[in-house]
Amino acid sequence: MDHEAKLLKFPAHGTDSQHSASEREQHIESQVQLAPAPTSSSRTHPPIWMQRFFLVTTVIFCLWVGLVLCVLPWLPAWTENALVRDYPTLRWFLGTGFIRGLATGLGLLDLWIGISEAVHYRDRR
Repeated sequence: MDHEAKLLKFPAHGTDSQHSASEREQHIESQVQLAPAPTSSSRTHPPIWMQRFFLVTTVIFCLWVGLVLCVLPWLPAWTENALVRDYPTLRWFLGTGFIRGLATGLGLLDLWIGISEAVHYRDRR
């Protein structure tokens, strides 16, 4: 701790400082070099083709996952697969209407996000 106190120019434990608090703050502020904050004009945006590519991949991914989550819980493959075959309690739990509805709701939310991203897209320049 004493080594850190010397580095930061703080008095060690149990000693009184002859400098006032404002003098210490001025001394510390003079040693600290702050980088200028970036302004909005200095910020560069990715190229437009990259923005549009990201939009297309995001929309396709959201629509695909949304459709899978909306349809799959209502198909027999949801509960009759190799992952849950050995776990009858998990198989029953996944087959309840609440879990199927929850998965469908998440799918609808994902569809909403994908469509919303496509509709509200604006190029950043």
